[in-house]
Amino acid sequence: MAIYSVWSNKDGDENTMISGEGHPKAVDGSLLPGCEVLLWRIEAATYEEASAIHHLRMGWEPYRPMGESSPCPKCGAAFYPQGSGQCWRCGKVDGV
Repeated sequence: MAIYSVWSNKDGDENTMISGEGHPKAVDGSLLPGCEVLLWRIEAATYEEASAIHHLRMGWEPYRPMGESSPCPKCGAAFYPQGSGQCWRCGKVDGV
C-alpha cells in the first residue's frame, strides 16, 4: 500500500493529489503554489484506487481510469497499463 496526499489552495477551489506524505515541492525546492492546505491522506494499492477515493470524498462523478483494464502479465489481476501501470496485487508492472 502507498500513501497519497491531497492538497488544496487556501480558497479550497483547487486541489492536487501527490504520491507520498510530504508537502509538494517544485524542482527548485520551493512549495508548489496552490498546495497550502492538506485535505487528507489516502492509503491505497494504486493511483487509480486513490483517485477513486478522492473523487468520492469530493462528491465528484466516479473516477474513470485512463484506458481499458487488462490482466496483469505477472498475476492476472485487472490493472490499467495506460494509467499508472500499478497492479493492486503485485505492484508496478515492468515494461508498462
